[in-house]
Amino acid sequence: MPNPISKVFAVILAVLLLFFVPVYQSFHKQEDLAYQSAYQAVTDFVDNVRTKGFITPQMYEDFQTNLAAGSGSISYKTEIVHEKKVYTPVYTDPTNPASFTNQFVVDYDEYYWEQIHPFLFDESSSIPKKDRMYKLNSGDFFTVHVENITKTKATMMFDFLTGGAGGNDVTISIPYGGMVLNEDY
Repeated sequence: MPNPISKVFAVILAVLLLFFVPVYQSFHKQEDLAYQSAYQAVTDFVDNVRTKGFITPQMYEDFQTNLAAGSGSISYKTEIVHEKKVYTPVYTDPTNPASFTNQFVVDYDEYYWEQIHPFLFDESSSIPKKDRMYKLNSGDFFTVHVENITKTKATMMFDFLTGGAGGNDVTISIPYGGMVLNEDY
């Protein structure tokens, strides 16, 4: 004779699966769409900067608007890095200028958003906001890394179903960048 408790448990499990799995799939699809939208915003911004060789306040604000537009309630942490190419001469004796070896080492100085931001958004600047520009040189590298800082609905549902075994809350991570191709200023 079958156990009535196991039948009740099987019915409850079936109802839960019939409800939670489609809801999870729907949330996961929303997360995929948010990823695609964020990826498009990042690639458009980075490619625009790499092609033009500069960043304006309007370009950055448009990037942030496009990033927020397709994501719904997801907030992002954005890291922007400008790697400026620097040529360092090689000397056999650094104290003697005559010991120059006719060689140069290519290094990169890194500038982060905290250093770039004042060029674009400093309210005490005498330059009008529409004329402000952060210039990059051809051969420099420009990268943007975006990742979500809020939990997505799919992550919350997965954590609920697995008892928090999901672990990582970052499900949207987009690193993108490359060499600056032009100086169009």
